[in-house]
Amino acid sequence: MILVRFKQHVASFFPVETVLKSKWLLAVSGGVDSVVLCDLVFNADIDFTIAHCNFHLRGGESDRDEQFVRAIALKYQKPILVKHFDTAFYATAQKINTQMAARQLRYQWFHEILNGKYNSEEAYRTPDLLVTAHHANDNIETLLMNFFKGTGISGLHGIFPLQNKIFRPLLPFKKDELLGYAKQQALDFVEDSSNLTDKYSRNYIRHQLMPVLEKLYPTAEDNLLMNIERFTEAE
Repeated sequence: MILVRFKQHVASFFPVETVLKSKWLLAVSGGVDSVVLCDLVFNADIDFTIAHCNFHLRGGESDRDEQFVRAIALKYQKPILVKHFDTAFYATAQKINTQMAARQLRYQWFHEILNGKYNSEEAYRTPDLLVTAHHANDNIETLLMNFFKGTGISGLHGIFPLQNKIFRPLLPFKKDELLGYAKQQALDFVEDSSNLTDKYSRNYIRHQLMPVLEKLYPTAEDNLLMNIERFTEAE
């Protein structure tokens, strides 16, 4: 069962007593990955605050996502922090693409919260960790992107599970497992329409490259995940 494996994975990084006394900041978009993360953390009896970014890049869909995440906070009776960004303006000012702009903005805000510098109208304890919903398939995509960019072995370890107060406890789980858990638990989630387009490198790898690789090598996903472990050890 995923919940049991999730608890075991968390325990491999932190003593159970420490986890149960800690406060996590969950980055929640409303997609299936972060919705499953919320449910697992809640059922593992870990206290948390939800953080949601509204980047105002998808019109009404962005506002829909915000309202959906606010409903999740009500469901679990947890505090929620919401930040609105003029992402397009920031991207133009910094001369970067919108994906990079959104990444910079959200992590700047997350670190403000972790450092106790973010003023919220809700009283809450400063979180101990930022927790994101990156999973095994994200790790594979990162590995392939870094490989083709020529980053060398330093880029082939994929995504670190724990780094600078950022914890990614879903890395052992594949997307299909998360979808299966959401179905089993009858969890609702929203779909980000930008994930359907292939204009972004990560989406192209997900939609076009991986199906071809899996057709040629049926165990490609598992092999790549094992290689991430080998590259990490080698580095």
